[in-house]
Amino acid sequence: MRTSFKLAALALTGLLLVATFGVSAEAATKKPVLKLLWHQEFSGKSGVKPSSKIFNYDLGGGGWGNLEHQAYVDDHAKTDGSKQGNLVLKATRYTPDLEGLYYSCPINTEGGACEFLSSRIQTQGKLAFKYGQISARIKVPSGDGVWPAFWLLGNDLDHNQWPSSGEIDIMETRGDQYPYTVFGTAHGPGYSGENGIVNTANTSKVTSAGWHVFSVIWVKNKIQWLVDGKVYNTVTPSVVGSGKSYVFNKPFFLILNLAMGGNFVGGPVSPLLDSAEMSVDYIRYYSYNGQGAVSGSKSAISAGKP
Repeated sequence: MRTSFKLAALALTGLLLVATFGVSAEAATKKPVLKLLWHQEFSGKSGVKPSSKIFNYDLGGGGWGNLEHQAYVDDHAKTDGSKQGNLVLKATRYTPDLEGLYYSCPINTEGGACEFLSSRIQTQGKLAFKYGQISARIKVPSGDGVWPAFWLLGNDLDHNQWPSSGEIDIMETRGDQYPYTVFGTAHGPGYSGENGIVNTANTSKVTSAGWHVFSVIWVKNKIQWLVDGKVYNTVTPSVVGSGKSYVFNKPFFLILNLAMGGNFVGGPVSPLLDSAEMSVDYIRYYSYNGQGAVSGSKSAISAGKP
């Protein structure tokens, strides 16, 4: 999510692989032992922001390294008050006052003004995870140019520059450009941006038509990506390759965001699209066969205690 993807480069390097759902690798082995360590269910009243004990906001425009078209604000992620209970990250079209202060993006609009307001929340400095299984049940938006993401960054990011810090993109989709496709990617030194280690899964119906559970199973020297319990991508030190560092045996913090436009989705957003919503039913973190630990502040851990 952090740096740009170029479809042409992906096609040329052969990194974009498509996998349809088959039998899960886990189904052929002994059933794993999962223990819920931390969760968020987003139930309760409508209009409540995500817990400040757990989440920070990334704010502002500037393109976020991908020529994105939105600015992030702190009031576009709120609970919907439904019986199920969802956190909704909403993007809305932005009409700036060009005579005053406004959010700017590196895009071809009058004054370089951002086109949308949206939200990006993360747990850096408050909560981190190492190994285990992390899952979120999400309904992604439809629309030409929408870019929802559920992902992780190395907890040492402040003193270990990206991509050496590592990035695990648990879920990204590309709106109406690839309406059936989910992307799962690992980024690290020598395999970042358009050269990330990526694989895809195809859902039987348009991905935005319903809810899906996006997960990684993460143990020492191995990460597997899943959609609805089906494994579609695996990264190990041997996959990363000789001479390249495998940087995923350490804690990572969590990020949820809804970007609009940018290099990954092919540039612009449809002029007919005025808003989009990414709904999150829950986030759940488990130990996996005894591997997995959550760290951070006492209040952040307590706020998600089972």
